[in-house]
Amino acid sequence: MPVHSIALPMILAISPANAAQDRTVSFDIPAQNMATSLNEFGRQAGVQMVFPYDTVAGQQSAPLKGRFTRAEAIRRLIAGRGMKIAFEGSSMISLAAQPRSLRREVAATDAAAGGDIVVTAQKREEDLSKVPAALTVVSGDEVEKRKITDFTSLVDEVPGLSINYSTGGESYGLLSIRGIGGADDYKPNGSPSVALHVDGVYQSSNAYLGMPLFDLERIEVLRGPQGTLYGRNTTAGVINAITRGGSDNFEGYVDARYGSYDSFRAEAAFGGPLSDNVRMRVAVMTDQGGGFMHGMGGGDLAGAQLSVGGVVQSQVPAITDPGERKGFGDKDLFAARGTLDIDLGPDTSLTLKAFASRDRGDTRQYDRISATEDSSVLNAGEDSDPYTFYSAKYFRQKIDIQGGSAQLSYLMNDNLRLDVVVGAQASQRQVGGNGDGTPYPQYEYLFDEKLSQASFEARIRNEQQGRFNWVIGTFIMSDTIDYQSQWTSWAARTIYHNIHSQRRRSGAIFGQADFEVVPDVRVTGGLRYTSDQIDSTGRNVDDNPWGITYYNTLFASTNNFSWDKQFKDSDVSGRASVQWFINDDLNVFASVARGYRSGGFDGTSIMTLAETEPFQSETVWAYEAGVRYYNGPIRLSLDAFANDFDNLQATTRLANDTNGRTNVGKAKTRGIEGALNLTVFRSGGHQLDFDASGTYLYSKITEFNSARIADVLATVGDPLPGAPKWTGRVGLVHDYSFGGGWKLESRVNVFHHGKESNRLNALPNNTSAAYTLLNARIELQSPHGWSVYAMGRNITDEVYFPELNGAARLVGAPATYSVGFRVAF
Repeated sequence: MPVHSIALPMILAISPANAAQDRTVSFDIPAQNMATSLNEFGRQAGVQMVFPYDTVAGQQSAPLKGRFTRAEAIRRLIAGRGMKIAFEGSSMISLAAQPRSLRREVAATDAAAGGDIVVTAQKREEDLSKVPAALTVVSGDEVEKRKITDFTSLVDEVPGLSINYSTGGESYGLLSIRGIGGADDYKPNGSPSVALHVDGVYQSSNAYLGMPLFDLERIEVLRGPQGTLYGRNTTAGVINAITRGGSDNFEGYVDARYGSYDSFRAEAAFGGPLSDNVRMRVAVMTDQGGGFMHGMGGGDLAGAQLSVGGVVQSQVPAITDPGERKGFGDKDLFAARGTLDIDLGPDTSLTLKAFASRDRGDTRQYDRISATEDSSVLNAGEDSDPYTFYSAKYFRQKIDIQGGSAQLSYLMNDNLRLDVVVGAQASQRQVGGNGDGTPYPQYEYLFDEKLSQASFEARIRNEQQGRFNWVIGTFIMSDTIDYQSQWTSWAARTIYHNIHSQRRRSGAIFGQADFEVVPDVRVTGGLRYTSDQIDSTGRNVDDNPWGITYYNTLFASTNNFSWDKQFKDSDVSGRASVQWFINDDLNVFASVARGYRSGGFDGTSIMTLAETEPFQSETVWAYEAGVRYYNGPIRLSLDAFANDFDNLQATTRLANDTNGRTNVGKAKTRGIEGALNLTVFRSGGHQLDFDASGTYLYSKITEFNSARIADVLATVGDPLPGAPKWTGRVGLVHDYSFGGGWKLESRVNVFHHGKESNRLNALPNNTSAAYTLLNARIELQSPHGWSVYAMGRNITDEVYFPELNGAARLVGAPATYSVGFRVAF
C-alpha cells in the first residue's frame, strides 16, 4: 500500500529516550514533507512520535536548525498546522488535529500553562513571544468574562488605552494609545489615530467604534505606529478583533445574564459541518436596558423663551419639559453574524462573513455641575448628583451597521501563499443631544450620517517559515460619507446646517521581510507607499426661521456659503527592528518606525470658508525596545518607547472662537510598559493565577501654532489629550476543581486610570480626575457543559467622569451587578 493512502495514526521514529523533556538537543531538519520531518525529528530528539498522517499529508515543514528543547523544537516545527501537542512521559510525543474553530483560540489558561499564544499581528500565524512589537492579546474567553462588549470596553482593561468623548457623547468616542488619538476629529469623516480592524478588514471611520463585539476568538492590541503592514492612520496603533469561524463538529453555546438597572444581555452561537469541506457558524446577541441616569425634565428652564435686549422673542419656541424619566440610557441593541468556511482544495480555503447590527438605545446625555457652582443661564437647577440631568428632550439614537467580508487563502506552490481580504460595509446613524448638559439650546444638535466603504487587500508570502521570511502586498480602500449637522442655537438665534459629502480613495503597496543574520539574531524591515485622495464638498445653510439670526456676528463669518475642495498626498512609511533570542525563553528587540496619518477635512461644524481648507498629513518617528521572557507559567514583557510627532492634527480653538480641525504643531511621548502573568501555585485541585500590567506615559506638546498668543503660552508644555500618566491593571484568578468535573472559578481585578485632559488648551474643568475600578466574578462550572455566574463592576461605587466639558460632564457607570447562565453543547 502506498504511504499516502494511509489515513490512520502512524508511529514513526521509535527510539528510546533517556533525557528529560527540557534537555536541549541539536536539530538540523531541512524544509521537506511534514511526515518526513516528523520522522526525522523523532530520530534526532530520541523520542517516539505519534501523529495522524491524514492531517499532515501534503504539508511542507519549515526548516529547523539549532539547539532547542524538544518542546520548543516541536512547537516550531508544527507552528500554524492546527495540531495540539501532548508529551506522553519522557519518551513519546503525540500530535492530534485540533478542530478548526479552536486552532486560533487563545485561552487565558494557555498563558498560565505556558502554551503558545498564536497571533496574526504580522499577517501570519506566529507565537506571541516571538513578535518584535508591543502587543496585548485578550482571548475570546477573557472577552466574555471581562464584559468587553465593544471597542470602547477595552479602555478599562488594557493599560495605555484611553478614550475621550466629544460633543456627541458616548456615540462619538476618540480612542488613544500611548497618548495619541485624544485630539482626533469626533465626526465620521475623520481619520482615527487608532486603526480598527475586524477580521482583517480596516474600519475607515470612528463611526464603527461602537460596533458590537461578540463570539470572538481574540482581540489583538498593537501599540505604536504600524505603518508597514497596516498602513494609513495607525500612528497610535491597531486594534484587531477576530471573530470565531466554523468548526468540524457541531457545537455552540447560549449565554444570558440579567443585572442592575434591568440590564439584560444574551448571546448565542452555533456551528458545525455542512459537508466534508464546508463549515458554518451563526452568532446572535442582544443588549437591553441598563440605563442608570435619571432625567429631571426641563427643570427651572421649562417654559423659558429667548430674550434679545430684554425683548422676549415669542416666535421662538419655548423650552419644553418632557417630564421625569428614570432609567435613562437604556440599550436596545441587536446584532447577528454568519460565517461559512469552505475548503476549495487541500491548500485553499475561503471564509465568508456577513454581519448586521441595529441600535435604538437612548443617547447618553451630559449633566452639569451643581447650581451652587454654576450660576450660568444654562443651569436648570442641578444638584450635586452626577446621575441626574436636565434636558428638554430625551434623545434616542438610530445606528445601523451591515456588511460582509471574504478571505481567500491559496497555496500557490510549496512555498508561496496568496491571501486576499475583501470587505464592504455601510452604516446609517442619527444621533441628537446637547453637549452643554442643559435644556437650554445654546447648541443643540441633530446628526444624520450615512457611510459606506469597500476595501481590498492581497498578500503573497512564503509559506514555510525559516531563516528568511517575507510578505508583499497591495491595499485599496474607498469610502463615501454623507452627513448633515443641524444646530438649534439660541446663541446664534437661528437654526443652521452643515451639509457635507466626502469621498476618500487610498491605495498602497507594501513589503516586509525578516532574516536570521546569525543564529538567534533576526532583523526585520518593511516599507509601505501610500497614496491618498480626498474630495470634500458641502454647504453651510442658515435657515433663519425666526428672522433674528445673529450668525454672521457671532462667528465673524458670512452665512450660506459652499465649498468643493480636494486633498492629495502620498507617503513612504516603514519599520525596522532587530531581535536577539538569548535562549528559548528570553528575547530582546529594538525598533524604529515612521508612521503616517493622512490629512483631510474638518468634519465639525463649518462656520467660515477658512475652515473648509484641508489640513496636512501627520507623521511620527517611533523608537521602541522590549524584553520578552516566557517560561512555562511565567510570562513577562517590558517595553520602553519614544514618539516624536510633526504636523500634529488636532481639534482646537480657531481664530473665530469655534472649534476646528488643523495642524497645531509638534509633540512627543515617552513611556514604559510592563506585563506579568504567572501561576502562583497549583496544588490539590487549586490553581491561583496572577496578572499585572501597566503603562507610565509622559507626553508634552512642544510646539503649538496659533494666532492667539495666550493659547500658545497656555498649551506648549501641556500633556496631550487622552494621555493619562499612569494606567494599570492587577488581577487574580482562582480555580478549584471539586472532582467529577465540577469547577469553581473566582476572579477579581483592579484597574487604575490616571488623570487626563480632554482638550487642547485644557483648563481644570476639562481635566478628568484619576479613578480606580474594582471588578469581580465567580462562576460554578458543571461537568455537563452548563455554568452559573455572578459578576460586579465598579463594586466600590466610585464616581468618575470619562469626559469633562467645562461645567458639563459625562459620568461613568456606578456599581453594577449581574447574574448569568451559560450552556455549551
